[in-house]
Amino acid sequence: MSLGMRMMKEKAGLPKRNEGKLFNFRPLLFGAILMSLGVVFCFHYSFNNLSIAWLLCLFPLIAALLFLCFSFGDIVKIAVAFLALCACFFIGFFGFLAQVHRFDADVEGEYYFSGRVVEIRENAYNTAVVLDDLYVDGERCKDKLIAYMPTSFCEDIVLSDQVFLHGDIQKYEIETENFSLFAKDLGKGVSLAAYAPEGYKTGHTFHLFLDVNTKVKNTIDSGMDEGPAAVTKAVLLGDTSGIEADLYENIRRGGIAHIFAVSGLHVGSLFGFCVLLTKKTALRRLPLWLQFFLTAFVLVVYAGICAFTASVLRAMVICLVAYAGRLLQIKTDFLQSLGLSASVILLFDPAALFTVGFQLSFAACFGIAFLSKPIGQVFDETAKLYRKAFPRKLTKAEIDAIKNDDTLPPRLSTRAYRAIASFLATSLGAQIFTAPLLLQYFGYVSGWALLLNCIFVPFISAVFSILLWVVLIACVLPVDFAVVILYLPNVIWSTVLLLFEAVDFTSFCIEGLKITSAATVLYIAATLFFTDKWNMKKSYRLFCGIGFILAFGIAMVALNV
Repeated sequence: MSLGMRMMKEKAGLPKRNEGKLFNFRPLLFGAILMSLGVVFCFHYSFNNLSIAWLLCLFPLIAALLFLCFSFGDIVKIAVAFLALCACFFIGFFGFLAQVHRFDADVEGEYYFSGRVVEIRENAYNTAVVLDDLYVDGERCKDKLIAYMPTSFCEDIVLSDQVFLHGDIQKYEIETENFSLFAKDLGKGVSLAAYAPEGYKTGHTFHLFLDVNTKVKNTIDSGMDEGPAAVTKAVLLGDTSGIEADLYENIRRGGIAHIFAVSGLHVGSLFGFCVLLTKKTALRRLPLWLQFFLTAFVLVVYAGICAFTASVLRAMVICLVAYAGRLLQIKTDFLQSLGLSASVILLFDPAALFTVGFQLSFAACFGIAFLSKPIGQVFDETAKLYRKAFPRKLTKAEIDAIKNDDTLPPRLSTRAYRAIASFLATSLGAQIFTAPLLLQYFGYVSGWALLLNCIFVPFISAVFSILLWVVLIACVLPVDFAVVILYLPNVIWSTVLLLFEAVDFTSFCIEGLKITSAATVLYIAATLFFTDKWNMKKSYRLFCGIGFILAFGIAMVALNV
């Protein structure tokens, strides 16, 4: 095909490669999708009596998908990809099945039991501690247990303490109707629940991540006021238990509660800080592989302190894959990195797919990957129309440069516009993809989200790494220095809290709408057709997108009228 013919086809919006592909095959992304489908199928098979015969639909579905990605001549590639995707499906299926079967504990009754505290959950009524290294009546138990206890008993309990309790142990019943809340404990292996009115602490065992987590919290509490300390622990560690319920709800309604869910915003900031150190300090003399190892070590330790949540692991994998690709001079693909990180998480914890944090974290990333570029193009076209309607008069220097065929450096206003447009496109892409999930799980979508994200996301990105290192320095020094070292963060967070105490962000929300998982799928499908990931004419994509929007609208009317 001649160059002129290829350019004409590209102008017309046809595929760049005349191979009959509808979209490009990304093995890691498709593998993660099939693994997720395997987990979902196993869930309905295990709890909703879905017939195993429905598996017969899997094979033609995968085959049809692959024939949209490859030309008909690539039979060998299609066969290999088919087998690989089938394997991913069954890895997800049997992985979740193993989790569910492992959950069937056989301990019930009144017992004395002991274990190590790995998590503390506080609420208005009682305190719950999660125990591992569990012994029931002196016999080792492979499961974990959550013990509900009087809050007064837990005042002196910290992570990694050994406790001895007495109470009534029961099986932790699986609740399929609200499985998203239960899935977190399923993934952690918590299969027993106990009501323990009495007990005592017997000692403390060293655990690197748990002890550092406790040390950081104690240092923050000793050096800051109660409100700023609670926010600092939430931003650095994802622990929101210390934030007052009304204040936290106001922050959620403002659409920025994600700054307290340690994810790409936090890990990306820390990763950027580590890369900066390796480039601008004496560390740049180290071999590249050692620079990568040190950066990976910092991220892994931080992820461990934050309990290796799904959002932390996702961000860590993406950052390290991108860093390795850059060091090896290999171009990395964001969608492939997302697929790899999802696969890693689901491989070790298939139930994570059902948690709200996992879904929101990946929905936001997919929104950025699919929609940020099209939204940015809309901004660019709008800017062109504005410049055409209100042309700027060129300076003499610019006119002379154009006459001499010199390249004009971008003006400050142009650079500012690009930065703002890029940020807005990224933020909008994430919010568009997460909106139906927020509506489904929390019952509302914030109308303040875009404005407040424009303020707090850059702010957190700028201060996170500095705040983390300041707190770590305060942990190393004697406790009396904490007040001095943390004085400035204390003042900053006190000022920020004034905003959320003075303004009611519950006043501007979309709420009261019912939405189901099926309607969410229609919504996501509609948005996907407005991306540039399809090798088809824009008119076809527009037609399909509008069709799914109409289907979504009909579904929402049926649900809410």
